[in-house]
Amino acid sequence: MAASRLQITVQVDSPVIEYQRVVAASPALVFELSTSPDHLRNWWGPKEYEGVSIDIDRPRRLVHTTVYEGAPDSEEVDGFTFDDGLGGTSIRCRSEHSSLATRDIYVLGGMERGLAESHQRSDALIAGLSKPQEGHS
Repeated sequence: MAASRLQITVQVDSPVIEYQRVVAASPALVFELSTSPDHLRNWWGPKEYEGVSIDIDRPRRLVHTTVYEGAPDSEEVDGFTFDDGLGGTSIRCRSEHSSLATRDIYVLGGMERGLAESHQRSDALIAGLSKPQEGHS
């Protein structure tokens, strides 16, 4: 199964952004890519953020806080679910910002482009990890 297009929804009257997509990998691999610093540095961006995991249910759910340099007084809470589907994993994320204004900073600062680029890098990393290694059967 090929990865699906990233679908983003910005709530009109609440500080919430939701996105979803399907990737051609198991929930365990997607969870690992989403939590391992060695993997995150290869695909997740922007680099100017700090986060703390606050709820982990391996490999199905992850909730963490995020603070970006562009909005240092604002913390968002990102909740991810990783559901096994037909030949891949459905990723759903709900990002709740502290206000409409801080959500809009994120949206107007290139959120859609940044998410798309990060997920393209994630797809490339998944493809590389899924290839049979030379010398191994």
